[in-house]
Amino acid sequence: MAWKWYEITSYKASIGGDTDDYYASVQLFGEQFYALLTFHKEGPLPEASAPTTYGQRFYGHMDYQQMQGVVDLLRNEKPVRFGWNDKNPNLFHLMTREEPVGEGDGLLAVDIA
Repeated sequence: MAWKWYEITSYKASIGGDTDDYYASVQLFGEQFYALLTFHKEGPLPEASAPTTYGQRFYGHMDYQQMQGVVDLLRNEKPVRFGWNDKNPNLFHLMTREEPVGEGDGLLAVDIA
């Protein structure tokens, strides 16, 4: 099984409009890469799609409760990569780079007091 990884350069999030398909989504953009992650409130999740031949386009599905974690990662970390397994597209991940323990957000308690 081979993994394909792409650095995310920008994203767009949307939420609302209770539809039959999904409740919220996050679009991920990168160089020759696009992914749409849809977040569902209930029911079984649809299968993720295999990438198309028009660049690397990925369509995945997650539980709605996971959206906050995804947006938090995209908002607060850099760089963030997205990857999927080409033999099983349902195996996909968002991942940061390796970071030292305790790095934090760069603010000290005395800085915000």
